[in-house]
Amino acid sequence: MTTYWDTKAARTVAVADAETRLAEAEATRAETMLRIETQRLELQARQAEQADQARTRRAEAQAKARRERRIERDKQRKDRRQRRRQALTAVAGAVKERAPLLVGATAMGAPIVIAWDGQLQFGQVVMALGALAFTVPVALEGSAWYLAWLTHKALQADQPTARLRVWTWLLALTAATMNVWHGITGEAFGDDGLQVGIVRGLASLLGVGLWELTVMARRQRNAGRTLTELRATLWRRVRYPRLSWQAAGILAARGPACTPGEAWRAAWIDRYGLGPDTPRRERRLARRIIRRQARTDRKAIRDGRLSMVGGLMIGRPVPIVSPADPPTPVPARPMPAASIEAVRVDPAGRRSTDDRPKPIDRAARRSIEPPKRASEPAPRRSIEEHRQILHLLVDQGQIDPGTTTEDIRKTLRCHPRTAAALKKELTQGVTP
Repeated sequence: MTTYWDTKAARTVAVADAETRLAEAEATRAETMLRIETQRLELQARQAEQADQARTRRAEAQAKARRERRIERDKQRKDRRQRRRQALTAVAGAVKERAPLLVGATAMGAPIVIAWDGQLQFGQVVMALGALAFTVPVALEGSAWYLAWLTHKALQADQPTARLRVWTWLLALTAATMNVWHGITGEAFGDDGLQVGIVRGLASLLGVGLWELTVMARRQRNAGRTLTELRATLWRRVRYPRLSWQAAGILAARGPACTPGEAWRAAWIDRYGLGPDTPRRERRLARRIIRRQARTDRKAIRDGRLSMVGGLMIGRPVPIVSPADPPTPVPARPMPAASIEAVRVDPAGRRSTDDRPKPIDRAARRSIEPPKRASEPAPRRSIEEHRQILHLLVDQGQIDPGTTTEDIRKTLRCHPRTAAALKKELTQGVTP
């Protein structure tokens, strides 16, 4: 530290030093104020920016809310238009659906009112029922329409309606007869009684007739049959009445498992041997062939060459079966009954030997092979079919289990090796 011996100099130095420090303090204060001002400005700018951001967010939120409200109003407007459109469509559909019903109700209601009025007058004037005169139309027309309602319910349940419809028409005819008679004999109508009676009688029948047509239309609709099918069915009944009747019988005999198309084809096959899709020339030829075969079969029945055993026809020639079809066992022609005892079968399935067959008088027995033409071919059967036929004849007692191989061959008209195999099986099946 500098030491001054002069007081004035010391004072001057102190003043200078104070001024220096004051200047430094002023500079520090100014710097501090500048810093504070800068921070204040930055804070104001930040606050202004935040305010701007807040206003922007509020504006965006308000714009979004307005858009959402506008979208919601548009959606509500579209929904209202859609509901109005659906309501109009439903009303139009209901009107379109109910219009035939309204027209039908009007068409059937008018003659009902006319007929009821005539019967009401009959109850008042002729029967003198007074306040009970309304029971006359209720008893006649009301009963008829009650049966019509039952017919409607039966159609919905897919049940028979013939009996209900018959009774409906009987009651309607009774009411019509009463109206006609009252119109003719009524003094109030004078010379116009006949006309009034006829009109009222027709009114009694007109409503029921319209209802009957409605029932028929509903039945056809429930059956799912088109106009083309109905026209084809009607023409089929007119053009082929006998085949239609036969097809109806086949359909009734076979039950629900048989369709109308299958019954129609079966009727053609029964009559012509061929289906309806074959040419007419072939059907005529098949018809002649069937007639000739029928005459041959009748002659074979008279000669004893064709019979039935156990539900199977014995003696008819076996048709050639294609490999795709399953083999059907067809018995051979019968042989004359031999004077032997039937072979019994025990519960184990083996033939008993308690009652052994008696020896056959081969000299007295005639040939067991049925007469046949020289050109008639032998039936084509498998060994399994021959085996079934042989056991059937043995069970029926028409062939002896101890018969020879030659008799089996002649009876079944099979190959000697097949007859030998069957003879061996037959011998092994009998207990020695």
